[in-house]
Amino acid sequence: MNEAETKKLIEQIQEAAKLLRGGNRSEALLIYHVVKELSERCPPVELQLGHLCEEFGDIDEAIVHYEIVVAEVPDSAQLLSVLGRAYLHAHELDKALEVLEQAVELDPDIVEAQHGLGAYYMRRLDYENAIGPLEHACKLRPRDVGVRINLASTLEKLNRHDEALSNINRALQLDKKSPNGHLVMVEILSRTGDMDGAQKQVEKLVKLQPQFGAAYDQLARIRKFTDADLPLIRQAEKALKHGMPPKERCNLLFAIGKMYDDCGKYEDAFASYEQANLLRKHRYDINSDRDLVKALHRAFSAKNIGVLSSNGNPSEKPVFIVGMPRSGTTLMERIIASHPQGGGAGELPQMVSAGHKMFPNGERRKSLKQLQDDLSKEKIDKFTEDFLRVLEQAKGDATRIVDKMPGNARFLGLIHVLFPNATIIHAMRHPLDSCLSCYFQNFAELWWSNSLQVIGKEYTLYRKSMEYWQGVLPEGTIIDVQYESLVEDPETHARRMLDAIGLEWDPAVLEFYRKKGVVRAASVAQTRQKIYKSSRARWMNYAEHLGPLVDEIAPYLEDDRERLAEHGIELPSGSGWLKRLVG
Repeated sequence: MNEAETKKLIEQIQEAAKLLRGGNRSEALLIYHVVKELSERCPPVELQLGHLCEEFGDIDEAIVHYEIVVAEVPDSAQLLSVLGRAYLHAHELDKALEVLEQAVELDPDIVEAQHGLGAYYMRRLDYENAIGPLEHACKLRPRDVGVRINLASTLEKLNRHDEALSNINRALQLDKKSPNGHLVMVEILSRTGDMDGAQKQVEKLVKLQPQFGAAYDQLARIRKFTDADLPLIRQAEKALKHGMPPKERCNLLFAIGKMYDDCGKYEDAFASYEQANLLRKHRYDINSDRDLVKALHRAFSAKNIGVLSSNGNPSEKPVFIVGMPRSGTTLMERIIASHPQGGGAGELPQMVSAGHKMFPNGERRKSLKQLQDDLSKEKIDKFTEDFLRVLEQAKGDATRIVDKMPGNARFLGLIHVLFPNATIIHAMRHPLDSCLSCYFQNFAELWWSNSLQVIGKEYTLYRKSMEYWQGVLPEGTIIDVQYESLVEDPETHARRMLDAIGLEWDPAVLEFYRKKGVVRAASVAQTRQKIYKSSRARWMNYAEHLGPLVDEIAPYLEDDRERLAEHGIELPSGSGWLKRLVG
């Protein structure tokens, strides 16, 4: 392809991008497909096609184009950086690390590569390793707003709040309208307890960027709404009429849903949540998850666990709070973290990642010999030392630190082998409230949470998995804590948790909302309030919409049969659902 042809195709791509930003998605797609057929693997054209796919919100297709570019020009650190960042956006973390390290090896002074590496470690919640690449990128390009924003966010996670504020203020000096800059400022203020400052900051962002859905989403997370806020809700709904990227529209719809829910306008709330979830719909195969759970249960039998755990790390420091997302894990973490000897690390991805690496698709059966190779003393020592280093970041002298990743519930056999002395707290909540809250939450990566029916299937899988682990792990390893019981009688159940993890009672744990420090939760505002009871039995407000969910989780609702009937929900009779539960 000659230079003139290349230039013409790139101009067409730029025209498609312009149409897309103006809301004409169908016309932009037509141009994309025409240019794609004519591209002839030309690197400049493929690169621009990749950028256009990112604007469409199709990161998988963008990666296809970037991989072509790198195949044609393999020794470009700049192009490797583009591919690495795309892998990050697609949650392909291992691929991202490999490509970004190649880029840095070719040229350590490529800002995009260093920034990408920093972003990789941020995604792994390994903030100590993220600092170096981000600071290097900042020195190379001190006026790069995106780099400085990520540096500020990372510093905040390490409780270096003054440095974080200095960097985010500098970023906003460079770009006063930076949406992400304002969001990180909100994050820093809210997670250090300045909720008034955080609210003012996000309200300022809404005025600056009235069509930036993430601004409304953040506002919805940090405050409650009343009928007095209806003009603001109408403003948010008006913004939907304008063209905006699908991700921002999704953010905005989730925010509107939460606003209406706060105001008690439940039909309007559900309509917004439903639209948001339809827009966010993602390819998801629950059969793959079922296969993984079966493989884990086969591998980690009681007998195998007994053999394998002899190589485990003896530390009692990790405390794993697991369960269905939105089941009170954050409240339980904050209670423990408010103890003078307690700490909270948020939701660490390391255990989930390790489990998936051990049992990739197509390799789901392993002999005891293979497991012993995978979990040799040398490998366990390295993994657990790295895990403890991440767990302990900025936690001072804490002797018990919580990893509250709910998805760890699937990997409890592996966790017990790695840390046989660790305590596992199982956060439980009413099935309908837990599942409905997942549907209403704007998760970044839970692809199963945009359908009530699929959420029900995932809930059933989680419950079956927990029943298995409770049967094979040593008695006392897992302690069940019911969310509703905790909010009704906080002291009794806080004492139970502290006793289970070996900490003396301290009344400070009931005043967690007063404690300064980093909070990582879907609803930051809740962690700065006293324990509240308004989230109990929330499902009653949405009973008429819950049919697809109830059909999937009926076996777990039997104790609530009468109350469900009062709200128009009839559970199936007979043994059909029981057979499905045990089958």
